[in-house]
Amino acid sequence: MLSDSKLEFRIRRARRDDIPAVINVNLESLPEHYWHGFFEYILENWGEAFLVAEVNGKIVGYAMSRVETVGDPVLAGLEEQHPKGIISRIAGGFKGLIAGWRVGHLVSIAVLKQYRGRGIGKALLRETINVMESVYDVDAIYLEVRVSNKTAIRLYEKFGFRKARIAYKYYRDGEDAYIMVKRLKPLPADS
Repeated sequence: MLSDSKLEFRIRRARRDDIPAVINVNLESLPEHYWHGFFEYILENWGEAFLVAEVNGKIVGYAMSRVETVGDPVLAGLEEQHPKGIISRIAGGFKGLIAGWRVGHLVSIAVLKQYRGRGIGKALLRETINVMESVYDVDAIYLEVRVSNKTAIRLYEKFGFRKARIAYKYYRDGEDAYIMVKRLKPLPADS
């Protein structure tokens, strides 16, 4: 049980019967919504990385992630959006297609408004990073965040994420997203 001196909460692995409450948190907290089957898919395939936050038995937040194999060196935390030149970009892409990098993708994280600012989001993010590193052994973890969401960006930066790319018009309403990446393993010697 964790607390911030005023509120005790618990972070635990999600269960199938938590999905309706998680969907409620998603609907109340974020403009991006997912269908029930997507939550089930994440839970079935990457259950250790689907976390919920509880206060007195009530789910007040969640974080759901998945593991992907990518050929993009930016998502693997190996380079920034604009490498030295087009040849470097092409070579990096080919290397990724051949080798591929296992990365964690923090798909969604949310806390109900009345429970924000109490350490719940930090605890969910900390445990997500821990699970991705210790259970799934990924090279890096990445996420998308609205460029206007300064609070979330500051939180991610405190945990070592860095802005690696801008995804223009990423969101349905046309807002751009930062792709933020945290490298979990040391950089390879040839990077």
